[in-house]
Amino acid sequence: MRPTTHRLELFINLPGQGRQRARALASITPAELVDAVLQEFRGELEYLSDSVADYRLVRAANHAPLDDGAPLADQVGDGDDLALEERPREVPQGARPSSKPVYLREQATGIVFRLAWLPAIIGRPDDNLPDNEMLAVNLAPLVSGARVSRRHAQIVEDGGQLFVESLARQNPTIVRAAAGNETRVEDGRVPLSDGDVIYLERSKLALKVIVRE
Repeated sequence: MRPTTHRLELFINLPGQGRQRARALASITPAELVDAVLQEFRGELEYLSDSVADYRLVRAANHAPLDDGAPLADQVGDGDDLALEERPREVPQGARPSSKPVYLREQATGIVFRLAWLPAIIGRPDDNLPDNEMLAVNLAPLVSGARVSRRHAQIVEDGGQLFVESLARQNPTIVRAAAGNETRVEDGRVPLSDGDVIYLERSKLALKVIVRE
């Protein structure tokens, strides 16, 4: 039996970061290793969530997931190649996956919302309103989340281009482009690019758009 201090030499492919070397205790679980990876790389990879439940470790060769509850030593050996993957999410009826990975990062808290489907509604849940299953960015838990309309805005994709549309005319949405100009979202749609910020005026929430190639 290996001592609890034994470390495995592993390689982990991170989305957008490439192959990273890791020395992990043989006794920890894949979920614990995911937690360590997120803590190390969240500062430089803005699209990484702080929730371990959003990710899984898989074998790089065949994408077979590791068992989250079993020790690493029972599943991998020195020199093995793994990959950090986002856990698949079911796409609601009437929606589809985006052509590229898209995220919104709330600037004050650093909370990251993955847009696993489009159209993606920004707002708060309400079973009495239509399209509740399309809610991809639930801002209700945030301190000023109550000032966000339940159906505040939505992000759509057309021909590979992202757009934001306002769903709450009395609750302003503004796009602050990375280039510096500012556009109020009113009747039409406003194009979005990587680095733009969607600003919800009443709640003072700022959501940075991150598009990962």
